Amino acid sequence: MKEIALEELIIGSTLSQDVYNDLGNIILATGTNVTQRHIDYFKSHGIEYVYLNVKESSEKKEVLSAVSQEKYRELSDNYKHMLEVYKNLYAQIQSSNVKFDAKALSEELSILVDQLIDDNNVLGAMRLLNFDEPYHFTHSINVSMISAMLAKWLNFKREDIYKIAFAGLIHDIGKAKVPQDILNKTEKLNDEEFSALKRHSRFGYELLKNNDTVNSLTLAAVLFHHERSDGSGYPNGLNDSQIPLYARIVAVADVFDAVTSDKIYRKGVSSFKAFTIIKDESFKGLDPKISEVFLKNIAAFFVNNKVRLSDGRIGEVIYLNKVALNRPLIRVAGEFIDLSSDYSIDIEEVIS
Repeated sequence: MKEIALEELIIGSTLSQDVYNDLGNIILATGTNVTQRHIDYFKSHGIEYVYLNVKESSEKKEVLSAVSQEKYRELSDNYKHMLEVYKNLYAQIQSSNVKFDAKALSEELSILVDQLIDDNNVLGAMRLLNFDEPYHFTHSINVSMISAMLAKWLNFKREDIYKIAFAGLIHDIGKAKVPQDILNKTEKLNDEEFSALKRHSRFGYELLKNNDTVNSLTLAAVLFHHERSDGSGYPNGLNDSQIPLYARIVAVADVFDAVTSDKIYRKGVSSFKAFTIIKDESFKGLDPKISEVFLKNIAAFFVNNKVRLSDGRIGEVIYLNKVALNRPLIRVAGEFIDLSSDYSIDIEEVIS
């Protein structure tokens, strides 16, 4: 780690410490790759230095754009590969009870996980990826990615991050045994159909329980990722500490991707609305400590992003209020709107 003066800072450099403003709010999170917009913001707010993982030489400046494009292509290729792997496994399970090698599958997944761990900006990366596939396929890859990053932010060792990412990948594998017309229905499910859908966690457990390459922590995540600490979840109505740790991590990732993703029957909500949902759910059933770590880290990536407000105006996220991460300060045409005090306006969409 090295302290770098602002005038020496190079676009593409990676922060090794969070950057705060004079109000104590996070501006940028550890692991963020610096852009020109970030540098302009630092200059306008009197930030004179930041901390980087390594000192970047000035001759790298000209190739950083090409490197970023190459990293994106690599990420896209790795995501696409895991998507095909998961779809093949899903199809095999639909036709028969396949006993796959979880270790081999996890090793394939580790290539994608390594790239995410090293780059850190999982949400930024996911927003760039676009595959025309059914939600229940892309959702599993997304939950794996988010679970891996959340495990990193919770300071898990790399080998445990791989395990949690794998749990995220197969957390919904039991949906292969749910009638596919229910998964593909364009209208709201009726009570009977919803009950059938809820069986997917039990189906997944039954598919995997005799597979000696799947560890017990992963099995627990598959079975219990819909359990909630207030006892309102399923399949067993567990409470608080009865819910295993991997299941609690995957649950947060699952909820975030579920509410932000477009589905057949509805469009996903903005990430900031998802923050509100997760914050509210942490008072009911999601693990509040895990939710707090997730929100703190992932919200910081939205600083300097453009957003569309509920009144139609376009603004820029200036900084985050650490006690209300879902309601940041927005600049609109020279005017500043503090959403933490003005609840008449919401963020409808992150647009860049």
